[in-house]
Amino acid sequence: MGPFTIGCLIRNQVDREQSVKIPRLMVDTGAGATWIPRKLLEQIDIKVEKRLAYQMADGQYVHRDVGYALIRVGQRETSDDVVFAEKDDFSLLGARALEGLLLWVDPKNKKLIEIEAGPVTKVVVPGKVSPDKDKTVVIGSIIQGQSGPEFLASRQRLIKKSGERNK
Repeated sequence: MGPFTIGCLIRNQVDREQSVKIPRLMVDTGAGATWIPRKLLEQIDIKVEKRLAYQMADGQYVHRDVGYALIRVGQRETSDDVVFAEKDDFSLLGARALEGLLLWVDPKNKKLIEIEAGPVTKVVVPGKVSPDKDKTVVIGSIIQGQSGPEFLASRQRLIKKSGERNK
């Protein structure tokens, strides 16, 4: 998919009268977060809430401030984190905002398509029969339920205690 841009409106969540129009924001499904120029976020009094590390396309890690804002595209609006983009950063509409806006990307025609419901994931529990067992299910993604460093550390402690290896 080649890049394309759209316009959007960013609003302050607390004082919704404060807003700024972004005429060109690159749609980037590879970016989780939405990146808006710092000066525009400061102009509408978006506060820095945290600072996070992001891995750029070239593999480099950068640290950026993050705040909370309302993002409006057309008649759709969602609340999401916004990254305070610095001078050389791209302005991006990320995948998480697209999901919240219920917008899918049409890569062939380079446009956004409104959908009526968000993606749903079927969770399969071993040994249990689903109440909708007779219906055809299309699985878009699989959620395992637990992951991350805390889960892995607890799993390693459990393996060590029980004497299990290589599981």
